[in-house]
Amino acid sequence: MIPLLASGQDKSHALPSDSSEISVRTVDEDAFRSLTSEREFEYNEPPKNPASLWSRIRAWLFQLLGSIFQSKWASVFIRIAFIGIFAAVLIAIINQILGGKLTTSFTGKKTADDFSLNISEEVLHQKNYDELLRKAVDSNNFKDAVRILYLKALRELSQADLILWKADKTNSDYLRELSGHPAKSTFTRLTFFYEYVEYGDFRIDEVGFNKFWEIYQNLEVKN
Repeated sequence: MIPLLASGQDKSHALPSDSSEISVRTVDEDAFRSLTSEREFEYNEPPKNPASLWSRIRAWLFQLLGSIFQSKWASVFIRIAFIGIFAAVLIAIINQILGGKLTTSFTGKKTADDFSLNISEEVLHQKNYDELLRKAVDSNNFKDAVRILYLKALRELSQADLILWKADKTNSDYLRELSGHPAKSTFTRLTFFYEYVEYGDFRIDEVGFNKFWEIYQNLEVKN
């Protein structure tokens, strides 16, 4: 009984046969060859990312540098440049060692008032700094004027027993001795200005010296 029902259901759901005509489409061989020969249809290598603007600029710079260094004059120019830089550095080092007096070392000449901070306490207190300062300013020798005025400030601090003068002491030693005293702030500015002019070998004019003089005027040496 059950097999007969299953057979009846299969017959009632059978699909009708397809009687439509089938048209087979083909590709023209010439068109196929033309398309496959184009570069866009080559898949042998992965596609390359387009170069960015920075990559193009970098490539241009490398190309420019390459053309410069390949020039016959490039090696000569580079050699001269390196020699010039080396000579400038060497002269600067020698000038610094000589305390900014490289020219006078070769000529043998010294300035009229060539002062040094490495002097004894007796000499420090004996010098007439006001007269020496006037001569330096009158002759527009403002670098020596700064040195003289700085020595005068040291003498005043020593006379007020705010520092203990010694020829082998450094400016930093004197600043430490002034710790806690109102004069330290002004003397710090004087020291910075003095070292900038003295050891930095920078030229100073009348305007610069007047600024140094104004700082000196504010120095409090009362104990």
